[in-house]
Amino acid sequence: MRTIHPNWRSSDAWLAYGLAAALLCASISGCASTRATPPAPTTHSPSATATALPTLAPSPTSGCGSPPPTVAGTSSTIIIPTLPSISYGSITRMFRVHTPVHYRAGQRYPVVVVYHGYGGDARESEKDTGFSPFADQQGIVAVYPQGLDDTNGKPFWASAGPIDLGIDELPFANDMLNTVQSRYCVDPGRVYVTGFSNGGGMANYLACHMAERVAAAVPISGNYYFSANCHPARPISILEVHGVADDVVPYAGDPPKPGLWHLPPVTEWLQGWAKRDGCTTGPETFWRAADVTALRWTNCQGNVTVMHYRMEHGGHAIPATVGGQPFLPLMWQFFLAHPRG
Repeated sequence: MRTIHPNWRSSDAWLAYGLAAALLCASISGCASTRATPPAPTTHSPSATATALPTLAPSPTSGCGSPPPTVAGTSSTIIIPTLPSISYGSITRMFRVHTPVHYRAGQRYPVVVVYHGYGGDARESEKDTGFSPFADQQGIVAVYPQGLDDTNGKPFWASAGPIDLGIDELPFANDMLNTVQSRYCVDPGRVYVTGFSNGGGMANYLACHMAERVAAAVPISGNYYFSANCHPARPISILEVHGVADDVVPYAGDPPKPGLWHLPPVTEWLQGWAKRDGCTTGPETFWRAADVTALRWTNCQGNVTVMHYRMEHGGHAIPATVGGQPFLPLMWQFFLAHPRG
């Protein structure tokens, strides 16, 4: 997966509506021009509160008992409308959903949302992470959101909030989850989020601002801006993974510089989460191997946990293994242990 420049930011003027719509049209057969509404088979009305902050309370699942929108074991692209005023001029947003191979309409499934890195895309994220085959094995509905283009034409996430080109990612995330829960039989207490680099920053952002819907978060090598603005509605479990040799989002952070945003050291950011979650013990080392030192903060409010895999020789990448164990099962074990109470 691709990466985000550690100090990326922009304040240019708005693009025309067609910029993001053209990106989305590329995934739709027969889409030849920008339209005011997306094609009928994949439309979904945004929440009534999309003009401001969305209603972030868990939405009831209404997709149980209905057949999945795609053949089990395959992925599909879903497009939903959005407000141009919060989407850098775009009139639509897009995400991909993978239906687990043994999906049954009457069984409630967990959801894992996977955010791509800067310059990446939803299809690339699905392919490069290998998460869909893993989701087939474990019975997970996997969701891959698509970021909007920045002024350089590269997809990104406004993980620092609406100060990034005026983009507000929360209504999109909320409407995306509402759409998934209306089409799939979802357990709303087991909605998890992860992401890499800029996508890791987005996973952190949702943990800060959508804890009512997100059960736990696993940000990987994320850019964690403006931690002082993080006020989750409840304690939430966090597992952060970061390489000490990361030269894109440095483990030691970036000191404040004129015109650039400050990146805190990873250890400082973790302590911030331990404080928010009311943890009274830690950090303690609970696992050590040649490539990893694993830390955790415990005795937290709400029985949550803050954990960290410090990859001792790792760069800016998603680790294939941690301490000789495949990473995806480790992440999934963390999610399983931390449903939303």
